[in-house]
Amino acid sequence: MADPREAWVNYNSGYPKIVGNLEISSDRNGVFIGGDPSGLLSLAKLLEWIANTNQDRLENIPIGAHFHIHLYHDKTIEAFNSLNEFSKETQICRLDAKGTGEFPEKYNKKK
Repeated sequence: MADPREAWVNYNSGYPKIVGNLEISSDRNGVFIGGDPSGLLSLAKLLEWIANTNQDRLENIPIGAHFHIHLYHDKTIEAFNSLNEFSKETQICRLDAKGTGEFPEKYNKKK
């Protein structure tokens, strides 16, 4: 059986890749995001790309779903070799749903 992440990589082959060194981890004090200039700049580009993506035009995402990506530290899949080995696997998600703009109930949308 194929790795389900491969279909995502193929579908979203145009997304900005993380380059350089980037760590996203957590401890009892909260979330830590650290990296070299290349890693931090590529994360910023990725966040901007997610924010600017017109999710209504993405055919693989059903109405009401939330466009998102996963960042992994998995060294066995080159496309997901985006975080260093100290990182937690991370999901970056749009809270506005495709087609409706609705937020999940547990979040309060700021006016």
